[in-house]
Amino acid sequence: MHIWAYGQSCELLLKIKVIDASSLQVIPAADVILNGKVHPKEYKNELYYFKKVCKGTSSIAVIHGDYDKKTVHIKLEHDTTLTIRMERTTRRLSEVMVTAHAKDIDIKNSTRLTQQQRKESQGKNLAGVLSEVAGVNILKTGANNGKPVINGLYGSRLLLLNHGVRHESQQWGTDHAPEIDPFAAEEITVIKSSDAVRFGPDAIGGVIQIAPAPIDPERKAKSSSAAVFNSNGRGILVNSKLEGTTGNLSYRAGITTGKHGNLKSSSYYLGNTGNEDLHGNLFMKYKKGKNTVDLYLSHFGNTLGVFQGAHIGSKEDILARIENGRPFEEYDFSYQIAAPKQRVTHQLAKLEYQYDLGDRKYVQAQYSMQRNHRREYDLRRVAENDVPMADMLLNTHELGFVYRNAALMTGVTGSLQVNNNVPGTGSTPIIPNFENHSLGTFVSYKIPFNSYLFEIGARYDYKFFDAAGYRYNYAETNADGSIPQYLLTDQKHFHNVSGITGFSYRINPTFTWKTNLGLAWRAPSANELYSDGIHHGTGTYEVGDQHLKSERGYKWVNSILVSKGSITGNIDVFAQLIDNYIYSQPVPDSTRQTIRGTFPLFQYQQDRAFFYGADLSATAHLNQNIDYGFNLSIVQAKNVTKKEFLPNIPATKLQHSLSYHFTSGKVLDYIKIKHHYQAKQHRYEPNSDFASPPSAYHLFDAVVASSIKFNKEHTADFQFAVENVFNEAYKDYMDRFRYYAHALGRNISIKINFTF
Repeated sequence: MHIWAYGQSCELLLKIKVIDASSLQVIPAADVILNGKVHPKEYKNELYYFKKVCKGTSSIAVIHGDYDKKTVHIKLEHDTTLTIRMERTTRRLSEVMVTAHAKDIDIKNSTRLTQQQRKESQGKNLAGVLSEVAGVNILKTGANNGKPVINGLYGSRLLLLNHGVRHESQQWGTDHAPEIDPFAAEEITVIKSSDAVRFGPDAIGGVIQIAPAPIDPERKAKSSSAAVFNSNGRGILVNSKLEGTTGNLSYRAGITTGKHGNLKSSSYYLGNTGNEDLHGNLFMKYKKGKNTVDLYLSHFGNTLGVFQGAHIGSKEDILARIENGRPFEEYDFSYQIAAPKQRVTHQLAKLEYQYDLGDRKYVQAQYSMQRNHRREYDLRRVAENDVPMADMLLNTHELGFVYRNAALMTGVTGSLQVNNNVPGTGSTPIIPNFENHSLGTFVSYKIPFNSYLFEIGARYDYKFFDAAGYRYNYAETNADGSIPQYLLTDQKHFHNVSGITGFSYRINPTFTWKTNLGLAWRAPSANELYSDGIHHGTGTYEVGDQHLKSERGYKWVNSILVSKGSITGNIDVFAQLIDNYIYSQPVPDSTRQTIRGTFPLFQYQQDRAFFYGADLSATAHLNQNIDYGFNLSIVQAKNVTKKEFLPNIPATKLQHSLSYHFTSGKVLDYIKIKHHYQAKQHRYEPNSDFASPPSAYHLFDAVVASSIKFNKEHTADFQFAVENVFNEAYKDYMDRFRYYAHALGRNISIKINFTF
């Protein structure tokens, strides 16, 4: 006897529209998969048609080479039309020129971090977040401090735009990480081109753009909360956001707080490496008719300990510690942050007005104000431990006007910057007080033609620099053996021209070629000109050179972008010549002894330098469930003047990952395994550093992610991650504290995100 059961009807019609989450434009030629096997037979009127679909819960996966894979689950009871929004995975354009033939083409190669990368990097500082991009490394000063490096360049050679404002801070120190809360950086884009035309001088190495994500115009209130728990440092980070739109006003407010204790290498604690964070931000946009007003306010507050093993008493002790390779002391876990330590606050206020002239023309005015306060503490007598050794207050005001249409962009910007050393520290500041006045004007023009796009631009900038402060006179000695001081006053004028020219050609639907040549310049900063003292955050003694000239960089980048079905990737090949390249050179046969101890000596120098290399990144959806990612970064640099290798240049880096995405109805969303390989830096001048470059190393990470959707507006995401799975003991060449200790050991983290 046969028993037939009719459990469900399979006569439903499902129509699916796939659109870009930001532009809301339709995405054609996507792979749309229903329940792992059913493909649509028809595509018309921008809709994918599925016929004879069964009632009940179905899983829909959408794959496109330029976007993150999206999986949704839907319960079908009747004929349904569904819209799926896709997030771009790479190469988000800094500007989009829309014409009949050249729609998504731009001359500059840019990479945008995906939502998945952002969630996996939660809990890291900004440099750690950016290190997911091919060509980006981290210059570290110990375990909890780092700044991004693009194609071998870092610091003031990278222009960081925070909500459209040039980030201005005491970023000259290798330990001075960008004062930006990564939780407030919803969209992060890295531009590797040497583009100083639109954003001003200093963009020799590239531009990092941090922008707000679009706010849902249909919701009056949307709240999200995130918590990150880390085993290494026994710490927690908590972030909460509230956003929405009411009438013509959109808003977003966020707050982040965190606390960590002493961090740990693979086998021992690193003394005094805890940190505390308190950040907040408010973004408001009012739009009515042709008028748009943006207001952005932010506060960054951070206190972090500086590894005690880097502050040493004598030259013999330095050499012994470097030889030992790890601290002689045994540290315990503690949340206490004692001297040496740093306290940094940074406030930003931006007001922007834009008027739409119609036909894609508008004028824009923007004013911003920033206040950066950095205090560095060293070991003193107990009664004075809360008095900083360095107390620097930097105030920056900037005003700019821009006119733009579909092809032309032109504008003028001006800024006033004042840096004061707050008195009462009882020590001579490492850099003097200074004022920095600047004025610039620029113009750029784009010419689209069929599948081509040409762009040319130029900029002129003038800077006036006025400094005053006490310096040491090493040519003389006082009767008691001390070094006398004198009052230094100095004024400098810098002016130069920047430019960019580029060409982009969409060869066919699979390949796009981009080439651009950029000319940028950078005036020497106050520390490079006048440093003379202990840099407490790095445990070094730095000496500047008052006669340094402006850097001029010529960077040529060629890129091939590939997008074919489920495979996407790009290859960037770059070459850059920098005249008057300024760098901090270790002086290994010399140390500087002070009343605070003995420190390695670093001296600023200037030579012609040549950088070249390649970055390769690719992603492949091997099937509906398995994804593979690959990043390779190669950079090499040479001191052309002295025919030597330059210091502090990252060696070859390889990152790749394999992830498995589960189908509908599973508790887990995906599992990912990551492998990170850092080669040894062999391009190194013997006896040019206090310690030779460390060995190559391999690190493995693992991520398990789960997502629960309660309804359309309520979701919960969970991640369990392990970094340095095998608890590898290693040192990184780009870590200034590698002289004294190993890098971080295993870290287990739990990340929870709620949206409601």
